Amino acid sequence: MSEVGRRWGKRLLWVLPVLLAIYCIGNLADFVWFRSQVPIGFQNANWSGSWQTEQYGSLSGRLLVRLPDPLPEAQGFRAEALVYYPIYSVWKTGQFVKMDFAGQFSPDAPTSAGQSTNSIPSGGGKLKFQGVAGDQVVEYVAILDPTRTKIVGGYRSRSPSDYGYFTIRYY
Repeated sequence: MSEVGRRWGKRLLWVLPVLLAIYCIGNLADFVWFRSQVPIGFQNANWSGSWQTEQYGSLSGRLLVRLPDPLPEAQGFRAEALVYYPIYSVWKTGQFVKMDFAGQFSPDAPTSAGQSTNSIPSGGGKLKFQGVAGDQVVEYVAILDPTRTKIVGGYRSRSPSDYGYFTIRYY
């Protein structure tokens, strides 16, 4: 191996750990910033999770959501969320955006049309939300797992135009 090849090999041996350290420090700094900047009114949020856009590369962030507990079945309800953009984001760097929602929960129902005497387990359901933050309107559709501790769904936004997915967990 030539002298030039050995030098590049040695450089790669320290560049990769440095890049890994920068990534870890960036994520740790973002987590500390997120936790320290949560508004007092949202420290009692009962759901938390993450979101990811499909339209703008790898733009993603965290969510804090306050939903009624228990969820009202087959009737409208109000909810609010904080959407967090990470400190390394190119859009709204390190900021929280508060959104107010109007939602509807439809619980799962057996589809046997009364012809079966077997019990059919249920507990999950479907959720629909619409939220507004300034000029932005976001529509969400999601499913709730049978234990009612995890919600997974997608969203579509206008002003700016975007779509993606989210996951939140009850805690």
